[in-house]
Amino acid sequence: MYHFDTSEGPGVVVLACAAIISLLSICIFFLYKRLRLQNFGNAYINGYFMTLLAANFIQAFGTVMNFRWAQLGRTEDGFYCMAQGGIKNAGNVATALWSFGLAMHLFTLLFLRIRACAFSFWGSLLAGWGLVLFIVCIGPIAIEKPGSPYFGVSGAWCWITDDYPLEQIYLEYFLEYLSAALCMILYTAIILRMRGNLLREEGRWCIRSLPSDEESWQLSLRRDLVDYTMLEAIQRMVWYPLAYTVMLIPITITRLTSFAGGNVPFWAIVIADVVFNLTGFVNVMIFLAMRRFFPDPRTLPELAMARPDVRKSLFKAGGISPFTLERSDDAEKFDVERLARSQTPDVMISLPALAKE
Repeated sequence: MYHFDTSEGPGVVVLACAAIISLLSICIFFLYKRLRLQNFGNAYINGYFMTLLAANFIQAFGTVMNFRWAQLGRTEDGFYCMAQGGIKNAGNVATALWSFGLAMHLFTLLFLRIRACAFSFWGSLLAGWGLVLFIVCIGPIAIEKPGSPYFGVSGAWCWITDDYPLEQIYLEYFLEYLSAALCMILYTAIILRMRGNLLREEGRWCIRSLPSDEESWQLSLRRDLVDYTMLEAIQRMVWYPLAYTVMLIPITITRLTSFAGGNVPFWAIVIADVVFNLTGFVNVMIFLAMRRFFPDPRTLPELAMARPDVRKSLFKAGGISPFTLERSDDAEKFDVERLARSQTPDVMISLPALAKE
């Protein structure tokens, strides 16, 4: 049991209110069909994003449960506390997993140029949620020690108890940081691929850098219709991993300070958790702001098509130079004759005389 002091009760309420904002944003998004991305109604990217929002919903719901502790003025062990710990763990892990899942789907679609199928989509959903369920259940079933609950009181709310510090790190924190890092790597690779900086020649990947503006036209030769139509959209989707990473920074600082034995004030913990629990709200806002940049995938050419061989030949020797002409002998002779005529006196030629000629 953990009793709140005079400042902790209001802090827990503020944290729960932030979670309600995310919860309501996600609910409104699901209920109002016109807010969704209609162009991707038949594409699997829509399904992955909906799954990510479902994970955000679970994450926010676990925090909303704090209202009970604010009402009691304390946290105490029991079924409600254990349930909150499991829900919070599931929501945080699922958010990390499906942030990576969305990035991986786009990487497969736009970098590897492989279209998803129903089997891979539903298989990834089952595998992903199965992994989340496994991570949540393995603690109480296989790791929990007698007399030391796995999910229980952890300060002003319930989560993995302090008796299991390694599990706190590797079964949640590590997964969140790994997801953020992998998402940034995947989105960076996609952008480089679609801009034409990253290409595959003779079975090897290579990077071509064209720093000067005068040579930027060479880079555009690498782009095909898919690159041009999706580049603007994917550049905006980078906001998802970027936002997730930025929102992890405050809570990372407080957690690392706590692990190092430092004294973290409760107000700092609340601010960090408020930012992190707004993940669902931020995802919905980003989605609504950038949805108009997505084209209808049914109008795109096959993503698996090979790039034209002519473009590969253009870059084997380090590129080509535009407007390069060799001066011919006739051109040289014409310049000499023109110079000679310009040095003779002007002669007035009448129209009748010109007609006789």
